[in-house]
Amino acid sequence: MFSVVIPLYNKQYSIEKCINSVLNQKFKNFELIIVNDGSSDNSLEIAKKTCNNNRDIEIKFINQENQGVSIARNNGVNHSKFDYICFLDADDEWTSDFLLDMNNLIQRYEEANLYCLAHLIKKGNKIIKPKHGLDDDFEGYVSDFFYSSSRGSVAKSSKICVRKPALLNIGGFPEKIVAGEDLYVWILLALNGKVAASMKFNTIVYQEVDDSRHSRKNSVPYPLVYFSLNKSVIRPTSLNKYLFLIFIKHFIFSLKTYNFKEAYLRLKYFLRIFL
Repeated sequence: MFSVVIPLYNKQYSIEKCINSVLNQKFKNFELIIVNDGSSDNSLEIAKKTCNNNRDIEIKFINQENQGVSIARNNGVNHSKFDYICFLDADDEWTSDFLLDMNNLIQRYEEANLYCLAHLIKKGNKIIKPKHGLDDDFEGYVSDFFYSSSRGSVAKSSKICVRKPALLNIGGFPEKIVAGEDLYVWILLALNGKVAASMKFNTIVYQEVDDSRHSRKNSVPYPLVYFSLNKSVIRPTSLNKYLFLIFIKHFIFSLKTYNFKEAYLRLKYFLRIFL
């Protein structure tokens, strides 16, 4: 039923916990694909050791040179055998009900291309319930994905499932992109099909300090780049608002960190969308 793809790069501190959360799923009809993106620490060794005692789940290890999360995800998708793909970041984890609840959501709302559950954030010892763009008791097709995403988090890489043909139809994750590659995918899937969601909190997203932010310096969120280059794509008003919120969040961050070159690049691409 599901192919679970974990892109792995230098997460020796979290990968055991992440993998165990997958192996402990109540719903067992899935395969696990771990894509080692050229890790230079002990991530791969820990991942293999964690999987050693598994007897029930098919597990595939794929090794590649360090090429970034998009290529790692696409590589995992290319080696998958099921039509429903779940992604899990190597520093996050699922509750044991995640795939069971995702399967139930798919069975009830078969026409969607993108399925979303809810998440909690763990920062140190503190659990934070983030603002979601849907009511806590919501389940069903999302009437306006962009409006809801403007209000809070609807789609996030560790709490979604995508229909494989729909993902391949948009070309997968954009490669060599370091900011907003996942937002681009959710937007394109929502533009080309339905989104279903259930506000069940089955994902724990960990906020840890690592070097991932450094690689994004002077970057522009890819949705701004894409729509500045593809002005003929029909955009509903709610998408324009969502793009503005993506821009302003990153623009303000650039100003706060005194990265004026980054702020200028983000402003330039945003203006190109509408001029």
